[in-house]
Amino acid sequence: MSAIGMPRGKGFVISGYADYGHDHLVFPRQQSAALRALEWEKTPPLKSWSGLLAPWLGLVGLAAIITPFVFGG
Repeated sequence: MSAIGMPRGKGFVISGYADYGHDHLVFPRQQSAALRALEWEKTPPLKSWSGLLAPWLGLVGLAAIITPFVFGG
């Protein structure tokens, strides 16, 4: 017998194996069926940075043309 009271031999084996499946690692879906069936509001897709760059450059260019006339620089 060992110091902790366990019998020596093959009766006690420490193993790295555990019987865990996918269901043990994820939470079940928390939404109700009624909420999941609702029609959601559709939002327009986000614009890319390159799509935002052209209007802003046009605005800066327009401001650069108008500023000398307004402030008499």
